Amino acid sequence: MYFCIVFLQIMTNNYDEIIQRFEKNLKDLISKCESLKEENASLKKDLEFTEKKLSRINGDFEELQNNYNHLRVARYLNVSSKERKISKQHIDKLVREIDKCLALLNE
Repeated sequence: MYFCIVFLQIMTNNYDEIIQRFEKNLKDLISKCESLKEENASLKKDLEFTEKKLSRINGDFEELQNNYNHLRVARYLNVSSKERKISKQHIDKLVREIDKCLALLNE
């Protein structure tokens, strides 16, 4: 009988230890979960900020690209007639060279 009582006390102590370890592990897990939730919220805010910034940068890029294209057209229109004539002659020369190459390929 004494043996049974001692055995029950040992078993009870083992169960208490197991329960205490389980509770500690559960608290640690809950703490880590809360920490990850906070980190996730912070990362979501960072992502949102970065996406807004990227959107603004893309808008600025498109505006700059349009301005560049307008400046290119304006520059071309402001070219003197002499420069246009030289450019036309250069283009004509390139077309003649291409025609010669095509003729050679067709032979």
